Amino acid sequence: DKLGEDFGNDVIINAIDREGIFANTTANQRDLAVNIAISSIVSYMSALEALYLSASVCETNKAESVAAFDGAVALLVGSVEGRGLGGNVYQEGRMFYSIGKRTCNHARNCRGGDAEVNVELMRAFVEGQDFIQQGNCAEVAKAADAINSLLKVPLIQSLLYFSDKTISEQTNDDAAGYVATMAAYPILADIDQSSAEKIKTKMEEFSGKVPGDSESVEATVYDALSDFFSNPNTPNIVDCELVTKLDSICSPDTNIVVNPSTPDDGDPSTPDNGDPSMPDDGSDNQVEPEPVPVEPEEPMPISNGLYVATNYVGDRSAIARDVEEIRERIKANNVKRAKEYYNEGENSKIYDANGMPTGELRSIARFSTESNSTMKGDPTYNLYINGLSDENQEFLGRPVTKYADSFISDLLFLESPEAPDAMIAITIWMQVAHSLHSAYNACKMSFFTDGRKSDGRLLQNNDPALLIDEAAAYWIGDNQATGSSSKGHLLYALTERTGGEFEKISDGAESHTNTRIIDLFNKAKNHIAISRGCSTSEDSHLKLKGIVDELIPLMAVPLLRDLIYHLSNDNPVRVKIAATAVLPLFSACSPATYRELKDLLIDHDVIEMQKEYIFSKIQSMYTCLGLTCALVGRMSNEECDDGSNLNSLAGYRFVSDQKIVNRASQIDVDMSKVEIFIENGATLFKGRQEVLFGTAFDLYRYGQHSDTKGSLGSMAKDTNKEIVPVFGAFRRYFKSDENYADTMISNAFQKKEVFKQATVDQRKRFIVFSLKYMLTYMATLQRLYSSVRSCNEDDKKEAAENLDLAAAYFVGSLEGKDDGGSYDGSLIFMLAKRMCVHFGTCTPSNHARINERIISLFYASQAEIETGACEPLERTVKEIENAMIVPLIQGVLYSARENENYYKQGYTRVVATEFYPEGFALAQSILPIIDDADQTAAKDIKTVMVAGFPNSANDASSNDSAKVHNAVQSALTKMNGVDCSEIGSLGGQGFCPGDRASFDNLNPASRSSTPLLSLITAGVLLFALC
Repeated sequence: DKLGEDFGNDVIINAIDREGIFANTTANQRDLAVNIAISSIVSYMSALEALYLSASVCETNKAESVAAFDGAVALLVGSVEGRGLGGNVYQEGRMFYSIGKRTCNHARNCRGGDAEVNVELMRAFVEGQDFIQQGNCAEVAKAADAINSLLKVPLIQSLLYFSDKTISEQTNDDAAGYVATMAAYPILADIDQSSAEKIKTKMEEFSGKVPGDSESVEATVYDALSDFFSNPNTPNIVDCELVTKLDSICSPDTNIVVNPSTPDDGDPSTPDNGDPSMPDDGSDNQVEPEPVPVEPEEPMPISNGLYVATNYVGDRSAIARDVEEIRERIKANNVKRAKEYYNEGENSKIYDANGMPTGELRSIARFSTESNSTMKGDPTYNLYINGLSDENQEFLGRPVTKYADSFISDLLFLESPEAPDAMIAITIWMQVAHSLHSAYNACKMSFFTDGRKSDGRLLQNNDPALLIDEAAAYWIGDNQATGSSSKGHLLYALTERTGGEFEKISDGAESHTNTRIIDLFNKAKNHIAISRGCSTSEDSHLKLKGIVDELIPLMAVPLLRDLIYHLSNDNPVRVKIAATAVLPLFSACSPATYRELKDLLIDHDVIEMQKEYIFSKIQSMYTCLGLTCALVGRMSNEECDDGSNLNSLAGYRFVSDQKIVNRASQIDVDMSKVEIFIENGATLFKGRQEVLFGTAFDLYRYGQHSDTKGSLGSMAKDTNKEIVPVFGAFRRYFKSDENYADTMISNAFQKKEVFKQATVDQRKRFIVFSLKYMLTYMATLQRLYSSVRSCNEDDKKEAAENLDLAAAYFVGSLEGKDDGGSYDGSLIFMLAKRMCVHFGTCTPSNHARINERIISLFYASQAEIETGACEPLERTVKEIENAMIVPLIQGVLYSARENENYYKQGYTRVVATEFYPEGFALAQSILPIIDDADQTAAKDIKTVMVAGFPNSANDASSNDSAKVHNAVQSALTKMNGVDCSEIGSLGGQGFCPGDRASFDNLNPASRSSTPLLSLITAGVLLFALC
């Protein structure tokens, strides 16, 4: 009555037709909204109808009553759940029964892998069925009413779930939230119209009908539900304890955590890790009992149910008690014993595959001292050792691979009370990241054969579900109270402590950051269960990768808050701890900014500093990790600016959605990480370099956040390259290999074909240059010509977006937002800036002249799209294409000259630098175009730049720069639209026809000279292509 007879049907039809509230929603949002409508409205109402039909015909037609009752259960449960108790753990159902399973983790009301309300429903179903068989029709009617009351619980849980601010930010499922609200509205309105209207009004703000603040939406829904459950009529109809264990709703006047897993004595400090050892008697002597086995696959709650692990991980969560005891020993001036606990461990026992203690202990120190073996393939760990390493691959005078132990050992030597804080923020944080990466790797491999090991981990430790549970155990630890910063010892407690300064947190509630992190732990755990350990498809691991890629930046939020807090409060030791714990995560983002912050906050003890300047530098890197000021928050007396209000790429003002353009521009960050991983393998893990090639290859293929469509590999294999007119020349040149770039790059990663004989350094340099120039050149052209196509289709928005994505691939994110960019850049835009110094094509402001022309052409294209001038747009795009090849040609010419100089120095080779891999990559970026214009010129360039690789340094024919110069000069006269004068001159000689004769007569010294003034004014290392 309250929604109208056809409300469910209207919702589904409007979603399918993209009308009404769904007019501006995505396909994924509409898909979820339809699923919620089916489960919450269609399944629910149809089942109720059948249920009460069963009761009404019980006395007159027993067979029909049984059929109707069973039909009601079938409509509620569906077929996907299967026949097993608790439903299907491997595949999510689509009917009403699935609501409780989906939301019980959030409501803290799961029981044995199912929702508590579902367990009660199944009991009621059995009772109702028995009453029908007994002919006890009065009880059948009562059973129908009882089931009806239970069915209201998941609807309210779903409302709570979608009203949660963190869920909304994480999933952007506002449309589904609206449907869930309307499904619960009649239930609420029947008892408390006022509360129902408050919720309905506020939840409509999520739907986009009216503007609203998400935090106020959540608060209003929670307050209204608290009022609803305070209504004296509610308990007779809906049991709040079945809905949620949140005190703010069910027990608003108490701070006691309501949780069924609390020990009988009510003491929340009672360890719950299942460790049978005797409690501390106050002395250092422990009474050792007989070893008692644990059940490795026994599900267990961590800290009274903050997270329910599917495996026994009490041994891992016990590391929190080591931190606690170390802190107490330092307070008691017993640093010797604190060091023993740190180095040898005390509480975290190691168990074998049968659950028996091995007699060994985990220790916080060994997390770091063994990291060069266990973590060498982890992306996050490699970013840190790259960011902290000095020129000798050391940190604090010791190997950088053990940076955490070096840092903490120094603090313990100084008897610093902050040492335990460093253990949490630096060592244990990285161990959580390692567990997550290990879960992904185990998921990707799907299974191990008997006896195999991975990075020193025993087989039983390579179950992806166990590794997710392990990460949660290290994050939460033992003795952690919900929402408490004081009752707890690990990262959960740190997050609560910092969250109090940056978030509005209700009494007894936990921070949004912790809620979101634990939700993601549960999401990862559930995905592994549903996909049967990632074995249901070859791409099952990608969803888990996406969760891990989302988790790790989110885990950095409390560390960033800790850094900002202690900077504000002038605590130099805590500043250094927090800076070491979090800043290296940004080491691939903006090298200059990172180096400056490292120098100020890690390498030196800065007492007086311009705090606003430091804050602005830190905030400027947020977007690189997908963070924002809104997510990190700010202290009450500080401003925050993450640059999100400025749509700029090196001064080019784009007009499209900032998230889309910024994410596309960050391909250069992925390239930087690829280079870091391979370089670490060469310098820090000699003999195991292929492990790091594998890590880099994984990033190339899958990108960040499991968005394979945006990965470097997907760009190289994009089937839309056909839209680029010149692509046909590339296909012909590379013998019909449409994925020529991917073929070469993959071969370099995997040491195949020509790269079988290449060195690690040669492979690395080829990969990096191919990504930066070969790949981005075609990707940029593809977006440019897609813009023309969209314009012709009268889709201005799509045309503008394609144009801006082309600019993103051309400029990249590392250039920054200021006009002209920075020297952190690495794509074609930066190549042009480096080459302009050598070729005399810089502007007075030291920008590349060709870059300024290209950017002006991008602006012209913007105007043409806006006015619908598609033919002029196509001509402008062709001009951009002709201009973009200029720095690539310059790179080939410069590489050829420097290679010859290197070759002619022979064994002395003191001054010159070779660029054989770079030239090999750059030449093949343009050879198809040269070949289309002048096949002889292309053959000459190939002979010098390509044919001899990787043995070019010992091959005279690979070191003939005059041949390359003459070939380019010849080809330029036949390349329509490419202005030879834009190339400039190298060694005093240009590349237009009149300059050919004199180049052959130049001596090597004159060829290699570069005016000193240019070197000084550029302010950058010029004799480097990358």
